[in-house]
Amino acid sequence: MKKVLVIIPTYNEARNIKQLIDAVEQAALQMRSYDFNILVVDDNSPDGTAKHVKALRKQYDNIYLLSGKKAGLGRAYIRGFEYALKHEEFDVLIMMDGDLSHNPVDIPALLQALTQGDDYVIGSRYVTGGVISESWPVTRKINSRIANFVARKLVGITNTITDLTGGFKAITREALEQIDLDSLNASGYIFQVSLLHAFLRKGFRVREVPITFANRSQGTSKMKPRDIIEFLYRAYKLDPTAPIQRIVRFGVVGACGTVVNLSILTFLVRIVHVDALISVAAAIESSILFNFFLNHYYTFKGYGSYAVRPKKESLHTLLLKMGKFNVGALGGATISFTTFTLIFKLAHINYLLADIISIAVAMSWNYYVSTRFVWKAID
Repeated sequence: MKKVLVIIPTYNEARNIKQLIDAVEQAALQMRSYDFNILVVDDNSPDGTAKHVKALRKQYDNIYLLSGKKAGLGRAYIRGFEYALKHEEFDVLIMMDGDLSHNPVDIPALLQALTQGDDYVIGSRYVTGGVISESWPVTRKINSRIANFVARKLVGITNTITDLTGGFKAITREALEQIDLDSLNASGYIFQVSLLHAFLRKGFRVREVPITFANRSQGTSKMKPRDIIEFLYRAYKLDPTAPIQRIVRFGVVGACGTVVNLSILTFLVRIVHVDALISVAAAIESSILFNFFLNHYYTFKGYGSYAVRPKKESLHTLLLKMGKFNVGALGGATISFTTFTLIFKLAHINYLLADIISIAVAMSWNYYVSTRFVWKAID
């Protein structure tokens, strides 16, 4: 008989915790092949949530309580994970919210997926068959969709998972033992994305099963503005090889290349007194070479969603890429000049705005060439 530990993080859930635990206990009665246990990880709730849990322990002998200072959802789950890993008898971990938004009747579907060989099962609101309560506020629905979209783009998760931020999950102990919990540096709602990312990087099998997601009936949402800020920052920092990060680095390199271009041009014309046409040609080529090497060892280092840094390549391969990049960059310069001429002369747009637009068009071209032709082999 496999032993299951249901981890429920709480903060001010005194009005919900008894109903939730009773529901989990009732669901457990329908799954006789599992030995269910419940761990409430309470962040010293001032409303007395822990007191209610202690009272419930007199009714149920399979409830455990961890109390500690308030440090966010992520830290609460990590405390729960550490507790589970210290007790070798637990084979499966269930994660669920303490606000009754997750219905324990969906637990069997999560466990069933684990028996079919999956390591990490998400109770999904957005996969086919998933349902969201009509009472869930429209603003929360919009925020959830935006959060999933942002997480997908910033983290670079490109598979078919629909609910990256869902908090109703089942995980095998064997898989969790291989995750570095200290690396999950997230205290708020971004923790769910960080955890998913960690499992994907390890190559574990991840599946979604549909659930019915309800709006909390008691209490208020714990999300604060700082959670949104942390979500954006941590999502951006989570995977340096994600497309958005590469685009940002590519833009930084381009800006540095512009400085190099102007510096060399100024030096050659004003200090060395070289002809301006020769100087600008030298400045352009120097900035292109500068951009190539910085992109090679910075922007496209480990190019690919979960790629490792490629093995040391031959000089021939490096020169071939340099040539491709050079041709692409010169093409970008031609595109930039043409774009500027057309919109400045024909559309009569302000020259500064025309220059910004032409630079953006050229940068898009250069990035396309770089990802599709120059560093394609690394993907």
